Amino acid sequence: MMKSKNLILMVLAMVLTVTAVYAQDTNETKTLLGGKKINPFKKINTLGLYVAPEIQYAGLAGGYAPMGGVSAMLQVNKKWGIGGVAYSTLGDYTPTKLSSTKAYNFDAQFGGLKLEYTPKPTSLVHVSFPLVIGAGMAQIDSVGANHNSKNDGDTYGEKGKNEGGMKENGNSDNGKKSMEDNLFFMIQPGIHLETNILKYAKIFVGANYRIAAGKSGVTSTNPLLIPTSSQMSGLSVNFGIKVGLFDYDIHRKRNKITNQPNP
Repeated sequence: MMKSKNLILMVLAMVLTVTAVYAQDTNETKTLLGGKKINPFKKINTLGLYVAPEIQYAGLAGGYAPMGGVSAMLQVNKKWGIGGVAYSTLGDYTPTKLSSTKAYNFDAQFGGLKLEYTPKPTSLVHVSFPLVIGAGMAQIDSVGANHNSKNDGDTYGEKGKNEGGMKENGNSDNGKKSMEDNLFFMIQPGIHLETNILKYAKIFVGANYRIAAGKSGVTSTNPLLIPTSSQMSGLSVNFGIKVGLFDYDIHRKRNKITNQPNP
């Protein structure tokens, strides 16, 4: 009889203990992460902001043309960069592979989102890996076509065509509509060799390969005036300079307070 009473008391004690444990947080929703507070910025130690003008000698339409470009980037922990970039051909580019009998101007622009990873940014000389994802557009015209206008400045004349027969659907805004219709998706991976010149300046040289995809939306009686994705694709080399702030410590005030000696 005594053993039965002891057993009953032990069972009651166990039930009360389990009930007390479960009763502590009955109103709290259980989650996979155990209710821990997550701070996505906790691991961000430094931020940077810089601009990077550059010159790119780019493969376009079977030849190479100078292009000017500029990037604006936000840098995290000195290694990761995200921002935007834009490029445009400089001057009149007349690739000889378009035609052996007539000269044509090839005008190209491209840009978009730019990502960059730098494994060892504090080394004097180091490498970085940029990646551009965006769009590009191009226009091909006969040399001097934009200067031989008709109808008081209408480059495309009464029938909405330029000298080479490019149809513009009645739009005579100096070929802007033509370039917008020649829109291509583009991705450009690359590798850069950088040197830290000053705390606020770096110079770099590099190589990139631009891959274009898509098809022109313009029609023409002259197929030479229709840019293709293969003409927009190609290898390029570039050099430039990065100027800005690369290592701003976002925990600076907190670290100063922590490191102050006790009175």
